[in-house]
Amino acid sequence: METGLKLCFLSLNELFLCLLKPAMNKKIFSLYFFLLLALISVAQKGEVKGTVTDAKTGEAMIGAVVSTSPVMGTTTSFDGTYSLEIPAGNAVITFKMTGYDEVKKEVAVVAGQVFVLNVAMNESARELGIVVVSAGKYEQNLGEVTVSMEVIKPKLIQEKNITSIDEALQQTPGVSIVDNEPQIRSGSGYSFGAGSRVQVLMDDLPMISGDAGKPTWSFLPIENVSQVEIIKGASSVLYGSSALSGVINMRTAYPTDKPSTRLAVYHGIYSDPRTDSAKYWSGNAMRSGLNFLHTRKINNNIDFVIGANVLGDDGYLGPIKDSTQATDGNKYNPFTADRYKSEARARVNMNLRYRSKKISGLSYGFNTNWSNSNSLATLIWENTSTGLYSAYKGSATRTKQLLSTIDPFITYYNKKGGRQSLRTRWQSLDNNNDNNQGNFSDVYYGEYQFQQHWDSLRVKDFTTTFGIVGIHTLAKGELYTGGNADGNNSASNFAGYLQVDKKYFDKLNLSGGVRYEYFNINEESQSKPVFRAGANYQLEKATYLRASFGQGFRFPSIAEKFVVTSLGAITIFPNPDLKAESSYNAELGLKQGFRINKFLGFLDLAVFQQEYNKFIEFTFGQWDPNPSLNNQFGIGFKSLNTGKARVQGFEASLMGEGKIGAIQLQALAGYTYTKPVSLTPNEVYAKSPASPDNFFFLSQYANTSYKSTSSDPANDILKYRIQHLVRADLSASWRAYSLGLSFRSQSHIQNIDAAFQVLEKTFPTMFNPGINNWRKTHSKGDYIFDLRAGWEVNEHHGIAVVVKNLLNREYAIRPLAIEEPRLTSIQYTLKF
Repeated sequence: METGLKLCFLSLNELFLCLLKPAMNKKIFSLYFFLLLALISVAQKGEVKGTVTDAKTGEAMIGAVVSTSPVMGTTTSFDGTYSLEIPAGNAVITFKMTGYDEVKKEVAVVAGQVFVLNVAMNESARELGIVVVSAGKYEQNLGEVTVSMEVIKPKLIQEKNITSIDEALQQTPGVSIVDNEPQIRSGSGYSFGAGSRVQVLMDDLPMISGDAGKPTWSFLPIENVSQVEIIKGASSVLYGSSALSGVINMRTAYPTDKPSTRLAVYHGIYSDPRTDSAKYWSGNAMRSGLNFLHTRKINNNIDFVIGANVLGDDGYLGPIKDSTQATDGNKYNPFTADRYKSEARARVNMNLRYRSKKISGLSYGFNTNWSNSNSLATLIWENTSTGLYSAYKGSATRTKQLLSTIDPFITYYNKKGGRQSLRTRWQSLDNNNDNNQGNFSDVYYGEYQFQQHWDSLRVKDFTTTFGIVGIHTLAKGELYTGGNADGNNSASNFAGYLQVDKKYFDKLNLSGGVRYEYFNINEESQSKPVFRAGANYQLEKATYLRASFGQGFRFPSIAEKFVVTSLGAITIFPNPDLKAESSYNAELGLKQGFRINKFLGFLDLAVFQQEYNKFIEFTFGQWDPNPSLNNQFGIGFKSLNTGKARVQGFEASLMGEGKIGAIQLQALAGYTYTKPVSLTPNEVYAKSPASPDNFFFLSQYANTSYKSTSSDPANDILKYRIQHLVRADLSASWRAYSLGLSFRSQSHIQNIDAAFQVLEKTFPTMFNPGINNWRKTHSKGDYIFDLRAGWEVNEHHGIAVVVKNLLNREYAIRPLAIEEPRLTSIQYTLKF
């Protein structure tokens, strides 16, 4: 047998001699037979390889699908290269990339030879070619996603001289920012900065704090924005607990083949308030700053990005009135925070990615961001006459904040459409507050994800995404003594998710997913699965009909459960018994593409409903007195589960860009109507403790319910909701000149906490900020215009003038907090 085996490996002729031997094993014959077929198959194949690039920019295209018929394919790697082994003869190679026109090339493949085929792909001109990632964690055409989405381009951020990303979000249809808290379609009210129902991300990594669950908007690097994607509606399957009402995902940009440097410096002056008596200082407040960004590729396989931001803002309110704290707040000093709402900050960020030359498709690196700031925030104004731009006694907090992140990552793309990634993060937040209410937290985050595009494995237009996530938070500080007396608290969150996306008949996109969440805070745990499903059908060439359903599940943050603090007349009590809230969101939408000359756009119409259970709301009442707060009557605010609620509404939005004649235009506009109501308005979700010290006006809070705590419970409208939102921005450029106009309008907030108004009426000598009169005289909502004009002197230099609140309107989005007066800035930009 051994002799026969040796002979069989010598030559094919000897193989046939071996077959004549009676002792030859049939299994060995089978082995040789298949080996022979494989050798013949390889001998009949040739190789097609090349590079896929963007026809306009020449940049390599990552993840383009390259396939033949019959189905056989691969995807391009980080440098845009691909390689295919296909049978000899004539073949048609198809190149596909989201947002680009499909390319087909016919080639003649010669057995045993290499055919080089380089392809340049053009962006689709049939409709607005916006590509988004957030909807399914992979690239999709905006028109084909199954959920409502908006996209903010970096041009808007740069032209409006935006210093914090929340300013740009204020221009987004359906989105409002109330005291730094994001609201999408009235999904949230006012929660004293704790427990966001909107997940805020940067490159798919969460940016909300681990203790309070709120974003620090100024920490996001506005100098390096590729685009901002906003998902409206429950998105917990892919993005977890905080995505109950939606997602805001800021995507940063990596270098192109050409190094780039951009520096923008600006200086602005605030106008005097409209109310003359409200100005108690001399001179004008000012704001100065700079943004810097440099990107480059090193040795064609290292991507390097570094950016910085510096801001010195007097704030639009007045100087500190308390002489024991005040410096000369009438003079501009960009490096201190001597006035209410002032801020001095510096931030630096860096991205470094290494693309392996030895292992095709492998990349790894880290991103890091560091910020140091000093700010003086206020909660409520002093009064509506001489104190509209001052702070109520005890309601101002000075915070010296150090915030940092380090994000190591590794990603691997195989040649069969698969991608594996491991993203990790360490986030450290240190808030040093001047009222002995500081807090510190460390967050450790890790996510492994495996995504497979099955086109190259003979399953067309099919994508699966699987991931596991772990988050651990350690928080401590005087703020959180409602959990443990020493202020030390911990939270853990573990989850696994799976999403499947499939396209049928080149028209119907189906999407479905499931996630299982587990939470633990101070040894109290809870877990639950959530599901989502969606469909998008292309009715006509640029007409898309979509429907979606998604569940949400949000566990309360450490701050919501354990915060203990007092700011002037406002006391916040802990609620260790607070439970998780859940929801579902359903939507039906229609997206219509259109073209006017060379201007391409989408008109989007949507109706939606979101329903909540164990709805968490920030609620006023009378609670057990807390000796540490010096509040003998126990009156103040607490986060409570308030029963059931529902938000219904509809939205119309428009997005477009392109040329009409010689004018380059970019537009974003929309109107949103919501009807947010309590479904259990009479449900008693808390009872006040029996106390001989009860004030007579507190009798209405003996049984705490929606009805008893609302200033205007007509139609059961939820508190602090804006029911009508209008957003619009239009930018036009001609040759070297540009002009832009923004418009924002919001309706009057119908319902707030009755306590503010009742306290003022009952005890005007103790609490009299003028809220009752303000709400009577400002009951129609308000509108704001911004104007900007720019001149590109040449390819390196640009000058712009930006005017925010052009008409110098005096308005408040959240009662008791006045917004900015007119701010006029001049900006100089250097690019090379």
